[in-house]
Amino acid sequence: MYRPWLHRLAVLTAVTTFILICMGGLVTSTDSGLAVPDWPTTFGYNMFLYPLSKTVSGFLVSVDPTIQADLEKDNLSAKLQHGLEKNGISVSKNVIISTEQHGSRWKLADKANERTYTLIKSGERLDVYVHGVLYEHSHRLLGSIVGFLTIALMLAIWVRDSRKWMKWLGVIALVSVIAQGVMGGLRVTNLSRALAIVHACFAQAFFALTVSLALFTSRSWLQTSVRIEDTNTSRLRNLSLITVGLIYIQFIFGAVLRHTGDRLDAHLVFAGLVTIHIFLLLRRILRDHLENVSWVRLILLLGGLLAVQLTLGVGAYLAEFTVFGEGIAPVAGVIITTAHVAIGALMLVSSVVLTLNLFHFTGRSEPVINRGLVSDEVSA
Repeated sequence: MYRPWLHRLAVLTAVTTFILICMGGLVTSTDSGLAVPDWPTTFGYNMFLYPLSKTVSGFLVSVDPTIQADLEKDNLSAKLQHGLEKNGISVSKNVIISTEQHGSRWKLADKANERTYTLIKSGERLDVYVHGVLYEHSHRLLGSIVGFLTIALMLAIWVRDSRKWMKWLGVIALVSVIAQGVMGGLRVTNLSRALAIVHACFAQAFFALTVSLALFTSRSWLQTSVRIEDTNTSRLRNLSLITVGLIYIQFIFGAVLRHTGDRLDAHLVFAGLVTIHIFLLLRRILRDHLENVSWVRLILLLGGLLAVQLTLGVGAYLAEFTVFGEGIAPVAGVIITTAHVAIGALMLVSSVVLTLNLFHFTGRSEPVINRGLVSDEVSA
């Protein structure tokens, strides 16, 4: 039975998860993943009680202003390191110090700990700020909201949905969001790039799961019983399933590339394979199933997203791996790379929804109940 409020809750969970993925892309694009060094607390505060003013500014502490002499030498002296660590700021010995404004502003790039600090002279004080606290802290808070929504969705499914397999999907969603949160925290505490890659890939899988739950609770899924029996649909289903797999593998190599700078070759190869398979799906559906409005809309959406994604991919490549990137404003590079992640996520869920529809509405002959998904001309 279709329950509008359950479907709306599932849609809200999926939409919030997409916003979370966009925020995660922004965190990675701005190198803000380790701006907050502790977890599950935020600089020792309860995550939900961390002062908004500190979140926006990134202010950490004020240090001994006499270390300004060390900053002028653009190297990390023992005195400067001790002054920072005394205030709970751990820096590696290979930190790179550069002067942004002579006598008043310095940048500390700690590549080993993946954090960037700014020291600003303010009167007689020397204030330390960390880059990206707003992005990372917002990412954590939004992740908590997704967690609460997933709990609510799982409980609602168990109480009101009679399908046993849906109940277990709700449990899987809950376990997945908990695992995702733990992985995100361990990535911070262990400074693990491997966990960052797994965290990014798992986020896409979880997004696909939430969108699937929204689909399974929708009116069209529950109240449309038409089936298409056609020898061509078996190949179409397989082609669509392969496309989903290729898009997800593309995500894996994309995550590796974003976090390590390696495997650009594999990322480009799978981009080509994804493009070919989406083109084959587009051609087959427009040729053989033009009467099925739902499938046509989904494949056109997927094709349009592909065109945008390829454009963003070229922009990201120019910004990150060529000399043209030097002429691109940093904010433009952040927008391009973050949008690249977001559009990729939409491509994945679009292909998943198309594949689920293909498997659900083909393969068996049943009386036709037209709900607008398939035209009256299609016979069982």
